Order: sequence, then C-alpha cells, then structure tokens
Amino acid sequence: MKYLVVFPLLLMLCSCLKQYSQPKTLSLSGEYIIDKVTYSNIENSNPNELVASPGDLYINQYESFPMDSIYVGFTRWHFDYVAVAFNPKILPTGTVIWGKKYFYSIINHNTNYDLGYIDITMDNGSRRIFKIIDDGSENLVLRTTNKWGVYGASGPAESVSLYLTRIGP
Repeated sequence: MKYLVVFPLLLMLCSCLKQYSQPKTLSLSGEYIIDKVTYSNIENSNPNELVASPGDLYINQYESFPMDSIYVGFTRWHFDYVAVAFNPKILPTGTVIWGKKYFYSIINHNTNYDLGYIDITMDNGSRRIFKIIDDGSENLVLRTTNKWGVYGASGPAESVSLYLTRIGP
C-alpha cells in the first residue's frame, strides 16, 4: 500500500522536472548556392521590398565585393570551419579553387531558438554580420543586421535575407 502512494507521487515530481537541452550544433560547413534574395529598405514607414529569384541579378550600390552583386541561382559560397569563400574557379580536372576567402566567427549561439550571428571580417577590415535565421541540413538562411555596407552607419537602413541551398560538401 505504501508503494501505491509513493510511486505516483515520485512520478509526478519527476515529470515536472525541466530538462536542459544543448544548443543546436551549427552545420555551416559546405558549398551553397544563393537561390533567393529578399531586400527591404526599412528606413521609412513605407518600406521598399524586392525579391530576387533564380536568374535575377541583385545589385546593392551601398555594398562592396562580394555582397555588391549576386547572380541569384548561380552565385556560390563555401563555408568551412573558419572561413567563407567566394569566386569559385573550376579547373579542367574538376577541382574548385576559391578566389576570395574571409575568416568568420560565430557570435551568441546560446540556445536552440537563437542560432546566433556570423561575423565575417573582410580584406579592408570591415565586417559583415549576418543573423542565422535557419540552419538545416540542406539550407541556410542569413539576414543582415540593419545598417551595413561600405558606408557603414551612413548607408540606408536595410534588411537583406539570403536563402542558400547546400550543393556540396
């Protein structure tokens, strides 16, 4: 009889225990193709919005290479554990040589609900910071963090989202 009272009580106490879960391990490493770009000018109360689909050329006059022009559906990026690479050249042997590489770091990846930011340091010392919106096994969604670009804080307040699809290891 004593077990009939203790067991349900113990079960109720254990079921209310909140379980700790580790933050999701990011799987950025791989080759991606940018297959969609959304742009929003959030500077005024009437935002301008643009969606670039495969075949479109997205040009941002306030930005420098490699974010200044993106040929949607054809522009490729490659992430490894410490660098992001742009400008691929395919040799006759099938080997890919990446023209530009920049180091990046992951910032504030603390929970499963906030995947953090990618902070890319460019050649001229400027930084590009992207919010990681989604990191799936076959896709990656990055969003810019408000004002950025060549003109820094003097550029327009804009939000650019890049939708990347993994195409290789």
